[in-house]
Amino acid sequence: MEFLLLWVLNGHFIESGLRYDEVGECYAAAQNIGSEMNYVGLAPPKFTCIPLKEGHEFKLNMAEQPTSPFPF
Repeated sequence: MEFLLLWVLNGHFIESGLRYDEVGECYAAAQNIGSEMNYVGLAPPKFTCIPLKEGHEFKLNMAEQPTSPFPF
């Protein structure tokens, strides 16, 4: 099993392409990237580490959300 780092921006998931052998590595990498972003004045995005079967591609299926509260 490997772990994929996903960034969460404005409610959307963005695949980082970064995969790790352990969830702790994934979490530490995200924290380090966030610290580096803070250092240069950028707000780091939220993140999550999800388990993946090794060698399988990650496919994210999301329903489109309307940007307007009106259905037309």
